[in-house]
Amino acid sequence: MIIKTAIAGALTALSFIAAQGEAQAGALAPHEKTVTAPNGMSVTVGHTDNAIRPVPPLNGMPTSREAYLDNTSYGTVTGGTGNLHTGWFIACAVDLDVKFDIKASAGIDVNASVGASASLTEVTPTASVSISPELGASIGANLSITPGKIIDLTLPPALTDKDLPASGTGYIINRDYRLTVQNCGGPLTVQAYTVVQATSPEASVTEYVLGDPMSL
Repeated sequence: MIIKTAIAGALTALSFIAAQGEAQAGALAPHEKTVTAPNGMSVTVGHTDNAIRPVPPLNGMPTSREAYLDNTSYGTVTGGTGNLHTGWFIACAVDLDVKFDIKASAGIDVNASVGASASLTEVTPTASVSISPELGASIGANLSITPGKIIDLTLPPALTDKDLPASGTGYIINRDYRLTVQNCGGPLTVQAYTVVQATSPEASVTEYVLGDPMSL
């Protein structure tokens, strides 16, 4: 009873924190940077139309998050060649899992694992993040809590990388990319990023922009 009461209290507190961290849907600010190398090579990187639209999770669990992601990344290299790369950072404040087990065990062994995967479906691209610590449990319910981790969400290359045309602007446009996160206690923060790597016979340049973070 003590363990179950403690778990119920912890889940209530985490649900309250998650509710406080919920964000309103809406577009986020655009960002752009330009850097010029000593040899005159110019690199511009930016993004616009960045939006994170949270929706209620299908399973109705307070430890789950779902959102649709939009972003338009772009880059230009003048005087050299380059590559455009974009993605999202995903950070959960607390990774947790509740397990029920009737087998007694001596001690607790926690193994935290974080996996990020993305796949294309017939309807819409989907990204899924599973945060699932494992607990060797005694009789009853046990709550495993570990510090949150920051994940660089891995998406298919066609959605994240593009070679830039000489002296032209290249774009990567993502719309309605579905993100699903499981076993997250407290706020989940999502942040878009865009990177341009450029090179010429005389210089190599890397520049990036970060989107405004949003907590779900």
